[in-house]
Amino acid sequence: MTDQHADHPRPTVFFDGSCPLCSREIRHYRRLPGAEAIRWVDVSRDTTSLAAAGLDRDTAMRRLHAREGDGQWRVGVDAFLAIWRRLPRYRWLARFVGLRPVRWVASWGYDRFADWRFRRRCNESCRTPEGR
Repeated sequence: MTDQHADHPRPTVFFDGSCPLCSREIRHYRRLPGAEAIRWVDVSRDTTSLAAAGLDRDTAMRRLHAREGDGQWRVGVDAFLAIWRRLPRYRWLARFVGLRPVRWVASWGYDRFADWRFRRRCNESCRTPEGR
């Protein structure tokens, strides 16, 4: 199977490495074949990459973000889809979750989970002075 993303620059995934759940999931993805085609940025530590991407830390800590090689942003479930499409073991999941009704339900659920996670985990500790 040919990689449909072979002629595009690497995407960058911005994730919260200070969250045990998030870091565990990203660590899993990074071990898989295809993960080397993605640049992984821990937003809890790498403010330089955030600034270069034009993404503020408060926003980045709330949702998973991916910036495609062409500059397009993917947020939440769409960021997961960007990851899964590049990992051979997860392409089936990307196709399934990419279906309109499934994507809608997945996005609805992810958004609620992400809001809950941010409130529970972060409170004031994740926010920068500008994000308050």
